[in-house]
Amino acid sequence: MKGARLNPFWRQLPVYSPVTFGSLWAGLAGALGRGDPLGRLRTLLLDEYDSADVLLVDSGTSALRLAIEGSIAETGSEIVALPAYCCFDVATAAVGADARIAIYDVLPETLGPDFDSLRAALEAGARTIAVVHLYGIPVDLDRSRELAAEFSAVLIEDAAQGAGGSWCGRQLGAWGDLGILSFGRGKGRTGGGGGALLANSERGLMVLSKLNGTSAAASRGTLNIAKLAAQWAFGRPTLYGLPASLPFLGLGETKYKAPWPPAGMAPGPAAATLSNWEPSKEEESVRRCCVVNSALASVGRAVETISFQCDQRGVAGYLRFPVLVTDRSNDETGRLPLTPSYPLLISELPCVSRRMVGKAHGWRAAELCEKLFTFPSHSLSVRGSASHE
Repeated sequence: MKGARLNPFWRQLPVYSPVTFGSLWAGLAGALGRGDPLGRLRTLLLDEYDSADVLLVDSGTSALRLAIEGSIAETGSEIVALPAYCCFDVATAAVGADARIAIYDVLPETLGPDFDSLRAALEAGARTIAVVHLYGIPVDLDRSRELAAEFSAVLIEDAAQGAGGSWCGRQLGAWGDLGILSFGRGKGRTGGGGGALLANSERGLMVLSKLNGTSAAASRGTLNIAKLAAQWAFGRPTLYGLPASLPFLGLGETKYKAPWPPAGMAPGPAAATLSNWEPSKEEESVRRCCVVNSALASVGRAVETISFQCDQRGVAGYLRFPVLVTDRSNDETGRLPLTPSYPLLISELPCVSRRMVGKAHGWRAAELCEKLFTFPSHSLSVRGSASHE
């Protein structure tokens, strides 16, 4: 810690996605047209998630947008049920799909749906449900699937933050009719960009069949690899303070992004994702076993941990370690490397409020805007594996 105090560029990473030097070379080779990284990644995903089909796209946001568009075409209802509290990219996807939006509440103690509220969204006409595994905390997928079946709705499982998490022994992303994966910078498994839309059921296959030709041609991904190289160079506590101090990079900021036309995944990021796959799985094991235990011992009495209520069915991936700060004036919290989460409910975004079905209520999720912070849970964290420092 003395070295950290003397280093002006030292800053803790809120989240860590392993990037190897070899993955940069692999990504560059893929961008130059060597091999078939897209085919290999597709085969890997079909095998690991036991999915019926997969569509590789430029981002997890594009995957979610296409899932919503296809579901609207399949169900005939343009209303999609979204959680009140989630990443703003979920709103970007729904707006890009030109959906009407029914909001359901999120319980602060579990980060999962209030199922009475979700039922109300379905009774209001939603026939597409998006459930989101925030920070790798699994939602109750059994109840989600049961409710979707009751209303003949398509269940979209957004596992963009779910790397390393599972439900009843299968990875998060494999349970919904459609599953969303992201290989972006801060998603645990990265290649510098890209995402995947998994079809996990006959209904999911029907949705996917409606999307042929809906995404633009992909680039080679050279720029993605250049950005991945910068992540490899500066994505460590000893140097992260340098890019984090540059306002134009916007690191750590939560902003709404306007929709863009979906495109296919580029071969460069696909090759880099493949190369980083095994190191990422090793990091997931560290998060689940060692570092999270250290985080639990460090957060202190001024915060409450999230206890998802799924008995033994769910295993959290802990992309970050979410906590509820109950006393922000406590000196103890000031010494912790806590990062604020999303500052607004998505219903407060103008682009969402204009599309809402029904009225916004006094959501319990509003507590999360004030109280939810995340604690670093990766192997480079100060209170994690010192050997990586």
